Amino acid sequence: MSESGDSEYEIAPEEFEDADNFVDSPETTSNDNSTSVPTDTLKSTGATITDLKEESTSATSDEVVSEKIDRLISDGLGQEPETMNAVDATPVGEVPDLPSYTDEELEEIKSQVISLKELGNSLYRSGHSYGAMAEYSKALELCRKQLDETRSVLHANRAACHVSCSEFKEAEEDCDSAIKLNSKYLKALLRRGQVREKLEKLAPALEDYKSVLELDPRNGPALEAARRLPREIEVQQEKMKDECVEKLKDLGNLVL
Repeated sequence: MSESGDSEYEIAPEEFEDADNFVDSPETTSNDNSTSVPTDTLKSTGATITDLKEESTSATSDEVVSEKIDRLISDGLGQEPETMNAVDATPVGEVPDLPSYTDEELEEIKSQVISLKELGNSLYRSGHSYGAMAEYSKALELCRKQLDETRSVLHANRAACHVSCSEFKEAEEDCDSAIKLNSKYLKALLRRGQVREKLEKLAPALEDYKSVLELDPRNGPALEAARRLPREIEVQQEKMKDECVEKLKDLGNLVL
């Protein structure tokens, strides 16, 4: 059984032409003209009125309460701190500061990376997204800073696998890594915009689409999203403002 799904947001992994020149495969993204509707802010942030009550019991300072509300608004709008790897607390996209490969080692590593990448592509095309992710991850473990361009492609491809499995948070993290390594990586920018829409991070998604249009002014999916999202962002922000007012009322009742 295929592990992939949600194909309307899929962009196929990149292809390697040869060991020294990595090129993109044709685009396979289709337009999504549906309007996304923001979910309840409490669900998106994981916070509840009960949480706020418990926190207000231990710290009733106005500054603390204001900070909590600001945090809720920020989280709801998709503004999150930089993601860190759980293992070594290194920002996503970074690699340990290891010695560079020698020229001989580098050629051997490139060959291994290409083999892993091609196997990952084959697994992805056959619908085995998790298997493909494993191969891309193995390839990433071999890459050091001499192979930043290659690492960028591998992160973008692994993001496509996460999208296939509806793992949108993980997909966003891999897109972040790809873009950090190559700020003009159009496919990764487009994919991250689509993923952020799935995560209801509409304002950051719009910024990604604008970046895509700077690189490709005729990009269909980005043009459609750039026309649609401003109004959706207004609706989302108004809804969250109303919800924050209600939270403030509840906090006021607790103080009284």
